[in-house]
Amino acid sequence: MQTLALALSALVVLAALSVVGVDAGRLITYPPHISTKRGSYIVEFERHIPHTHVDKFHAMSDIVVDNHYTKAFNGISVSANSHTFDPLQLARFEGVNRVWPVRFYRPAVNLSSLNASADLYLHHVTGVERALTELGLNGTGVSIGIVDSGVDYMHPELGGCWKTPGCPWQRGEDLVGDKYDPASADPIIEPNPTPMDCDGHGTHVSGILAGRGPHVHGVAPGATFGMYRIFSCPVGGQQVQASDALIIKGIEAAFQNGHDIISLSLGSGSWAEDPLSIICAQAVEQGVVVVAAAGNDGMGGLYTASAPSVGAGVISVGSVDNWNITALSGTVTSSQGTQSIVLSPSSSDKYPFDFDSDTPLALPSSDNSNILGCAKYTTDMTGKIALVERGVCRFDAKLKNAYEAGAVGVLCYNNVPGYFAATLSQSTPIPIAGTTN
Repeated sequence: MQTLALALSALVVLAALSVVGVDAGRLITYPPHISTKRGSYIVEFERHIPHTHVDKFHAMSDIVVDNHYTKAFNGISVSANSHTFDPLQLARFEGVNRVWPVRFYRPAVNLSSLNASADLYLHHVTGVERALTELGLNGTGVSIGIVDSGVDYMHPELGGCWKTPGCPWQRGEDLVGDKYDPASADPIIEPNPTPMDCDGHGTHVSGILAGRGPHVHGVAPGATFGMYRIFSCPVGGQQVQASDALIIKGIEAAFQNGHDIISLSLGSGSWAEDPLSIICAQAVEQGVVVVAAAGNDGMGGLYTASAPSVGAGVISVGSVDNWNITALSGTVTSSQGTQSIVLSPSSSDKYPFDFDSDTPLALPSSDNSNILGCAKYTTDMTGKIALVERGVCRFDAKLKNAYEAGAVGVLCYNNVPGYFAATLSQSTPIPIAGTTN
């Protein structure tokens, strides 16, 4: 009976293969929790296939070729003209290796506010201080390409210049523009003349690398840099994002410009077979050092590192939290007594999370009964600290809504286990602090 069962199983498999064909193996699908763009796909050609292979796809009436990749990746991204388009048509083409749905990525955001003394102390702990002062390694002669949300290149500690003689920013471009919405069915792409940052994440990353002091001290202030902006602007307090089709375009541009190192502080839980992981691995094969964020999902356990950091040869970079942390403390008094809580520093030195007298702590309300603080409040919060949950919208939006309702501060508790500090890209004249859940 066991032999018969195995034989029947083999027949079932063969029957399935005869119906589906090997083309189905080339079409990659993602689990339901992965956010993808309907009708848009990335097509990888086999490595020996010439670039003119794209002409066959231009001739198809039911798709539009959006991007043609020829440098570190051999392939294209396409958009279907109809919701009934079957992507197996793409996989059936001769010379096609794999086909993926276009998916969305966000910056690796889990940043805390540090003052200059903390910045220098961290360099001492990590060995950066010794590399800079004792070994004289400050990045001179090295070219670094950053694929991110742009950079405020006019910041005095980042050079205050763009592509002028002696300027650290000698390469780069804006690939999307301020109107770009990657989730739109027909996104508007109108690149600006320069990749000026409209979010703040790319500027933060640039400070880690290129900061020249006195307040921000980067690890490679002597290097030359390029910035390739691929992220949208924050609209309505929502987090910025980009499609992997455009991130690949940014990586290709950085690769073509001959950077020694390409840095990507972005990612999403995925695999080494992800298209971003593949293009980064292929760049590494050609001599480029690629550094990518491991991600912020370590609390989820094993196998939560992000693509493209899981690509072969890619340097995956993350941080760890000490079991013991140095933090602020606060006390909360309720009908159940007084309890001490752990507080992060305020996200602004100008507005410390410190109050002259006991201040009421209150949950906000809105038309949606939203305790996240992401919608306008329907109750008066004058003289109160708003207690909101982390998540859904940016900290800037939570702070703005509370301020407009009269709150004197915001206490944001984590939506996952652990300690965090809120990061702002705009100034609002009340403080915000983070605490555990």
